[in-house]
Amino acid sequence: MRDDDEFALDVLDWMVHNHRYFSAGHQSQEWVDELGQLLNQGGSAWEVVTVEYMSHQLIRRVVGPVVEVLEQTASDATRAHGHLSAAWSKLMGRGPDPSGAYREAVKAVEAVAKPVVLPKDDRATMGLMIAAMRDKPAKWSTTLGTVDGVRAQMEAVWTGQFDRHGTDDEDAPLNVSQEEADAAFSICLNLVRQFAGGHIVPSDVQP
Repeated sequence: MRDDDEFALDVLDWMVHNHRYFSAGHQSQEWVDELGQLLNQGGSAWEVVTVEYMSHQLIRRVVGPVVEVLEQTASDATRAHGHLSAAWSKLMGRGPDPSGAYREAVKAVEAVAKPVVLPKDDRATMGLMIAAMRDKPAKWSTTLGTVDGVRAQMEAVWTGQFDRHGTDDEDAPLNVSQEEADAAFSICLNLVRQFAGGHIVPSDVQP
């Protein structure tokens, strides 16, 4: 670990993720908390975050709008927040999973948009919501911009997720790239904030 910084970070990531298996209860959590404090005090580019009950991982430290919006969704849209947090962990962790991050980001939008766009369809996907908004845009109103503008953002994310289904096209990439997943996450974060904040609503309830 002294000789290889990247290997050392991988070891720490494994340890915080599996800490409850090699140390007793509160003692292992105290160790995780202490590591988080040391990384913070040392100005590390990495921080310890909770990904599920009693499980943690290292992700790249980010401050500013992304963190603020994620925190806001925790109260405005709990289900969407869970998907966004999972997407961020998969995107920024030690072993990035771009395809997984992309899927979770799409689920976040679906979770928060469904009650607004297709509240009676329990199986509504983003694709079905896009079609509904394209067919009858007058059914919704936006605080700023247009329904077509919102739909265009959703469509960009939906069509960009080319690894959602299998294909016989030998030239098609098997997975989305880190850059594509990052861009999709940014769009989805914005969409979740708009829907959760009441900036996209059915026209008949417009103030």
